[in-house]
Amino acid sequence: MKKKQRKVRLIRAAIQLIFFIAAPSLFSTAFAGIKSIFLAIGGQQSVTWNSFLDITALLLIITILFGRHFCGYACAFGSLGDALYELTAFIRAKCFGKKKKHGYPEEWVHRLQKVKYVILIFLLLSCITGFYSKLQGMSPWDVFSMLTTGRLPKSTYIAGTVLLILIMVGMCTQERFFCQFLCPMGAVFAIMPILPGALFKRNRPNCAPKCTLCKKRCPAHLDIDGDTSHSGECICCHACTAVCPRKNIHAGTVIDKN
Repeated sequence: MKKKQRKVRLIRAAIQLIFFIAAPSLFSTAFAGIKSIFLAIGGQQSVTWNSFLDITALLLIITILFGRHFCGYACAFGSLGDALYELTAFIRAKCFGKKKKHGYPEEWVHRLQKVKYVILIFLLLSCITGFYSKLQGMSPWDVFSMLTTGRLPKSTYIAGTVLLILIMVGMCTQERFFCQFLCPMGAVFAIMPILPGALFKRNRPNCAPKCTLCKKRCPAHLDIDGDTSHSGECICCHACTAVCPRKNIHAGTVIDKN
């Protein structure tokens, strides 16, 4: 089982690295498309299709058809979070002998997951009311995009730089800290109507007695039961499928092996 977990993690890390190098700004480009709609509405202008919306539409369609694999495999900001979390886990294990996975209690995680929806609403209302122009220089995404293109942020981005540093600290304390709690684009993906065939499911009767390995390994502390109130939080990292000792978790129709 550990061999399978290692294989899944290596494959995922390789894909993440490719996207991090080749397309580090996909997530910010996608949200720029959504912002362009609400900025046009706020400016009482007609909404026109643009290149940002090309990316937004593509990622939303992919999410509806296949789940949030973009978040789990292709988002550069999410990959940064994974790297920082794994580095912290490595330091905890090697220097302090703490091999147990660290993070927040399940109740905290589920409550904090709602914060990103508040941030999404705030940003969209800011676009409509014209307040968004006053937030320039405060975006950690913009600072991250500058750094990935080899540019240092200007002095006008001090607030954004500080926020990025604070987010990176948070990434060390909880797996997918930003994606789960703060990402407005993650909030958009989470409310998408994902096709049933793209949701992860398990056949409970086939589970080992009192086994909760999948939920413990899941960054979002999800019960793997298909379409639930929290299923939109699944980032399709496949950690649950790798850790299941009975290979009882998969996307699509549940098949009774009994």
